[in-house]
Amino acid sequence: MRFSYKKLVDRFLIPRPTLIEWQKRAKKDKQNWRVNHLNYLREQLDIEELTLQELKAKPILVEDIFLISVFLFFDAKYDYMNRDNFKKELRAFAYANRKSVEYRHDFALKIWSIELNDDTGRRIANYHNLVEILDTFTAAQFALFIRKIKQFLSLIEEKLEPSHTDLLDGITWQELHMYDKAFSDKEIKKHFSFLIDHQQSLFS
Repeated sequence: MRFSYKKLVDRFLIPRPTLIEWQKRAKKDKQNWRVNHLNYLREQLDIEELTLQELKAKPILVEDIFLISVFLFFDAKYDYMNRDNFKKELRAFAYANRKSVEYRHDFALKIWSIELNDDTGRRIANYHNLVEILDTFTAAQFALFIRKIKQFLSLIEEKLEPSHTDLLDGITWQELHMYDKAFSDKEIKKHFSFLIDHQQSLFS
């Protein structure tokens, strides 16, 4: 039986000749570690495809992807597999808005979109829906979702070469405009069309 290696090459970046050599060994030596590894990788692709179909059934909105993307962009150091700690840091980020001029830019206002009615003028991010969705994820769904977010961020970092300051502190108006464009609804919808084409965004 012929087997397509394209998905394995695309997902794991293993050269096709290497996969072909592993497949040849599969016919002769089923206990070879390469054979077992190849079978494992194939299973992972099947599991990821099923997990992605499960994620498509979740009520994930463009603004949820936006918020978690900017959170990980500015706070990439957190161990995202520890979900409780991840949610704790996400909540801290939601309340991290500051009073300096950078936080008056449209990009900042999109992140911290809710003004508190407490006479302080403070703003917070609308993180509640995102946390509720994360709580419904299985471990596999959570890991795949974060992996897709990180792939998106890798593309952004290639274009922007960010300085990664302390949140928005010290970022120029020009940089903020570039961030606003890179994290726009248009870019998110284009990159995550496989996940949210059937969803409606509150930003639309």
